[in-house]
Amino acid sequence: MSGSEKRILRYRIFGHYHIPLLCFYSAFLGVMDWEHLDLDPQVAAALHQANLKSVGDILTYSVVDLQRITHLSIPDIQDLQKAAAVTLEKDKKTITALQLYKDTATFPSQHQRLSLGCSVLNRFLRGGIPIVGITELAGESSAGKTQIALQLCLSVQYCAEYGGLGAGAVYICTEDAFPSKRLQQLIKSQHKLRSDVPTDVIRNIRFGDGIYIEHTADIRLHHR
Repeated sequence: MSGSEKRILRYRIFGHYHIPLLCFYSAFLGVMDWEHLDLDPQVAAALHQANLKSVGDILTYSVVDLQRITHLSIPDIQDLQKAAAVTLEKDKKTITALQLYKDTATFPSQHQRLSLGCSVLNRFLRGGIPIVGITELAGESSAGKTQIALQLCLSVQYCAEYGGLGAGAVYICTEDAFPSKRLQQLIKSQHKLRSDVPTDVIRNIRFGDGIYIEHTADIRLHHR
């Protein structure tokens, strides 16, 4: 799957950062060597030692992560990131959030939305959930958060013509057990819930194979 397709659906644990304040062309970031920067020899040596190779490495890591990797002081890291940002600005390789928001031709994924499989909710959300960034779903118990997350796991598997991405989903469950019975009910009801989609299209999608289920307890164990 592509980066835009690897959308992680998370229950309860969401953020809401749809459009960054400043974005850089990732392709350029990945190839621009930081050795073009005017750096103190001690800082340059630390970057070599940490095996950081590009400006992208410098700007995509947080200050805390860079300090852990390079063992540089926080003021040195802040000066380093500032130098990288200034260099990119001089080379006209940056864009503003407003440009990103308005330029639908160059950045189509920034404006693409994932259908919820419900015309009422889609209209309310101006077409569905943005596929870029992290979306927060909040509500009281039994408000329908899990139901929406399960439906999104199915919606993402439809092709773009029907509001999906033709991709799979990762469902990170924070409860004791994944609601598999409810998911099966949704799968069996797709021909009724998605009357906008031809029956043969629904029949040809193997919904159960397109959902990877993970539990927070397992994730914590993996990272110990």
